[in-house]
Amino acid sequence: MSSTRGVRIGFMTVLVLAVVAVCVLAVTVSARAAVTALAALLAGCALLRAMTPETVMPAVRSRTADVVVLLVGAVALAYLSPWGDALPTEA
Repeated sequence: MSSTRGVRIGFMTVLVLAVVAVCVLAVTVSARAAVTALAALLAGCALLRAMTPETVMPAVRSRTADVVVLLVGAVALAYLSPWGDALPTEA
């Protein structure tokens, strides 16, 4: 196994575990906390995508497009997170 492949597998493993952690956070704490954590996760992924070499991550799109989309998603989720628990309650 090449070192690049090992790094890719490590990134994907950490990403899957982080998404599972966000889901557990949504169930155990609140949706608002989970959305905030997901926004932080997207911002972290944008930072990692900006810093890692092209040989480590599979390049389907340009690095700039990936970083912009991840950051826009992070900002949108962070902005909308206060309404994460805005489900109507039964009377």
